[in-house]
Amino acid sequence: MFKKLSFIVLLSTSHCGFSKANNEISVPVNRDIYRYAQTILNTQDLDSISPDIFDHPLCQRDVVDLIIIQKALTVGNANVTLNFFMIDHEEREEILLQSGMSMISVDTLWQSQAQALGDSVFISSPIIRKGEYFAGIYTAQSRAKALASEIKQDFSNITVVSNKAWSVDWSTIKQLNPKRLFNESDWTMMARLVSNEWVDIMLIPFNNQTPFRYTGKGYKVEAVQGIKVALQDSRHFVISKKYQNSQAVFDSLQLGIKQLRASKFIEESYQKCGFLNILVDNWREIP
Repeated sequence: MFKKLSFIVLLSTSHCGFSKANNEISVPVNRDIYRYAQTILNTQDLDSISPDIFDHPLCQRDVVDLIIIQKALTVGNANVTLNFFMIDHEEREEILLQSGMSMISVDTLWQSQAQALGDSVFISSPIIRKGEYFAGIYTAQSRAKALASEIKQDFSNITVVSNKAWSVDWSTIKQLNPKRLFNESDWTMMARLVSNEWVDIMLIPFNNQTPFRYTGKGYKVEAVQGIKVALQDSRHFVISKKYQNSQAVFDSLQLGIKQLRASKFIEESYQKCGFLNILVDNWREIP
């Protein structure tokens, strides 16, 4: 009998793993992303949702990932229930997956990251296809107009902050020859460094509100108009092979992804969220 996927919070990572008796999978999820997804779903059933729900101020790529993987497993008739437990850092999800303590990633990984996990995982069909994704160049609100004229074909005149663990972002920025590149693991700290003009820019996905801005405690950053950065890799879901039923779950996931792709649910969801943003189609692309 097929069991619908559900949001169930497990309070301890000691519950990690797969329960053979009832096909329950304990899955780590970022605490904030889980909360945003609950707000956006607003008790709606996965069977009935459309991409329009992602036209929401709390939406971001991770939220769409979390909902799409559940819908794909549902469409693919996976006989599993996902039981979520909270984590505070997304990097921990990859560690749990690699160690075999988690069966499935609900946050897509870059293909280069997934391939680095070797033969221990199944890698899904691309969710974000190579060439689809462009990041915005975000700076302090007061500097957005000025930097638009300073950035030519690279970052040689400006300083940049990013996270070295974000391998695709990091390698792309290095190709753009920044005046200086700072490593910072905390996203909020990055935004504060940029907002306070201690560092010129950071790369952030576009959102579904214009002008493109992010505001939080201690920071206000805005996209430099007219310029976008191409991140040349694809993003995928990953399933550990270290579980008895992992092949069956993977096959169901692949089937669901194929059907959601055919119906355009995947690209329309990321477009509604702003991650794949038609408003920047005509912006100048670097590199």
